[in-house]
Amino acid sequence: MTPSHKRTYKVNILGAGVSGLSTALALLEKKTYSVKIYATHLPSDLNIDYTSPWAGAHWRSYADIADLAQQELDTATFKRLAHLADTDPKAGVMYLTGHDFWDVKPKNFEDPWFKRLVKNYRHLKQEELPPGVEFGIAYTTVSVHAPKYLKYLQEQILARGGTIDRATIPSLKSLAQIPHSADGSKADIIINCSGLGSRNLSGVHDHQMFPTRGQIVIVKVPDSLWPKAKQFTMERYAEGSAMGTGTITYIIPRDNGEIVLGGTMEHWSYQEAASEETTKAILKRVVATKPDLFSNATVLRSCVGLRPNRRGGVRVSATVEQFDWNEGWGDSKVVVVAHNYGHAGFGYQASVGCAAKVVEQVEGCLEELDRVRASSRTMAKL
Repeated sequence: MTPSHKRTYKVNILGAGVSGLSTALALLEKKTYSVKIYATHLPSDLNIDYTSPWAGAHWRSYADIADLAQQELDTATFKRLAHLADTDPKAGVMYLTGHDFWDVKPKNFEDPWFKRLVKNYRHLKQEELPPGVEFGIAYTTVSVHAPKYLKYLQEQILARGGTIDRATIPSLKSLAQIPHSADGSKADIIINCSGLGSRNLSGVHDHQMFPTRGQIVIVKVPDSLWPKAKQFTMERYAEGSAMGTGTITYIIPRDNGEIVLGGTMEHWSYQEAASEETTKAILKRVVATKPDLFSNATVLRSCVGLRPNRRGGVRVSATVEQFDWNEGWGDSKVVVVAHNYGHAGFGYQASVGCAAKVVEQVEGCLEELDRVRASSRTMAKL
């Protein structure tokens, strides 16, 4: 439920990746929350543990045709990103044509659910398919220049009065104990958006979390090819591959002229250094798929990030909880504790929807929060 009163609730968020930033912005847009973000890594940082800047980031939903809940999250995100592509070039979002290629056509292929959401969905003709590809689809989608988009979200948060501070927070309890206001009052709500950090975060220790290492190659094509290259994004599935398994090749251009090529999915690997052998393999697969665009591409750099994967899927939740610390009974120990993490390689495509969902769940806890706090104040007087 949405609170009917005008009180401003104080929120501390842990994590400044796309999930944490999107959640903060969703709260601030409601104008009934004061929001502070704390994070070890901030936009502009480049670190293997800070996943969001490494993302290729184009919108392509993998929700099952019967998974209406995930479809709702992905739809909300697509609509917001499309709006930004239409209205705000500072966001780093642009339209282009998405292509899905299968070396072997899936048995009993069904059109994806988003056929009804995107424009220009169609099956590709045989002459439009790369060599070795048996089946493909095309549709209008968007790509996101990940580092630019993170900075855009940061600017939007700051413009609405939110704050973002660099700090390494070891536990949910520590996050709750940080004074939110100058008078020393603490947060009413804490939200964990720490991604892979949730595995070791005290108070969470989610051992369903695990890293999935991804290596990408960032290239530029000759200027004469850029007008064509900027309109083309794709994923190619080798025989037997599916999202999360097998060999998947992808091409995702950014609005600054760079193109992200991938990729790899290596579960439980923490290897930070890029592999030259892997870089060569990615380039070979990409050139085999689009030789007209990438035969003379210039490699700018190879990068590695750790996707925050989670057995059981994304955790988006909120509950009223009481922390135990030595300050008497005080109602500041009772807070809403929310989570938004475990998005694996799909953080951008559901980011807006997941942020809206966690805010909805937080608001569903506010009446209980106020009731429990009132009860604790009564108990303190006894």
